[in-house]
Amino acid sequence: TISMELIYDGEAWVSVAFSTDGAMVGGEAVIGMPGVGTVQKYMMDAKSDDGVKLMSESQQTLSETSVEVVDGKTTMKFTKIMKEAGEIEVSTGDNTFLWAHGSTTTLGYHASRASFELNLSSGTSEELSVPNKAAWLAHGIMGFLAWGVFVPFAVQSALLRDLLPKGPIWFKLHRAFNTTAYAFFIVIFAIAVAYTSKEGGIHFDNGHQKMGLAMFIMAFFQVSGGIFRPHVPGPNSGEEKTPVRKGWEVGHRVLGVALLACGFWQMGEGIRLYAIKYSVSESAEDNLNIAYWVWIGVMSALIVVGGGYFKFKNMSPKDGHQQ
Repeated sequence: TISMELIYDGEAWVSVAFSTDGAMVGGEAVIGMPGVGTVQKYMMDAKSDDGVKLMSESQQTLSETSVEVVDGKTTMKFTKIMKEAGEIEVSTGDNTFLWAHGSTTTLGYHASRASFELNLSSGTSEELSVPNKAAWLAHGIMGFLAWGVFVPFAVQSALLRDLLPKGPIWFKLHRAFNTTAYAFFIVIFAIAVAYTSKEGGIHFDNGHQKMGLAMFIMAFFQVSGGIFRPHVPGPNSGEEKTPVRKGWEVGHRVLGVALLACGFWQMGEGIRLYAIKYSVSESAEDNLNIAYWVWIGVMSALIVVGGGYFKFKNMSPKDGHQQ
């Protein structure tokens, strides 16, 4: 048998898992939940909550189990049989383990996790790197460029057009920024789908994934509406905008604002998930979040304050006429 003790500096569920490749899916875990005082064995068939399944009563062979919170620290102890039928064997040589903890005492998505190799004979250990870091980093960077840079620039080029030279330059910038953002969005959506499949995850399971799918559908209609928009009458035609054109303008703006707001939330959530997946330090995550929201604040201020100023300015009477 092997006796193990896990200490977490906080109050939450804690877990030690046994794996053959360092991945969560396919592994087996011992999870302690101080809220109910249980230490039990689980199968990890998927990354979703439903994929973490309690083993049968006959497989609950742990002994000397305990989980408690003392002075703000959660401590789990148990003794496990090293070789059990149908389960991952714990050898006296090299083993691959994972640890994780939640943010509450109720079992749910882990707040932090890592995998490591440990030789029980020599005591030597080595932390294992979580795979596909470059792909998910590219996913995040391209997402920020699309929704944190190009889309806000596209909106600003339309609202702040009075700062640009007269003519269609504002529209060309608006179209170029949106086109680039949409192209990036297609790529990052493909990365997410491909690497979720590669890692054995469930598609569109958590809030970030569901929001990404919703945004992809909304962006498709937004771009399609821009391409097939009802055209505005010429400046010297003397014609007024048709009801269809007026309705399209309202819908285009409302959907654009909705997409931008969703994009801001989506990027913030992406930072949180990346930090959890790759065990980013709290200070590094906090610094990145501060920098991100300062940038988003500047972009939002330019859109709201700048756009409002020019809207009010253009509505002010000139030469006795409402412009």
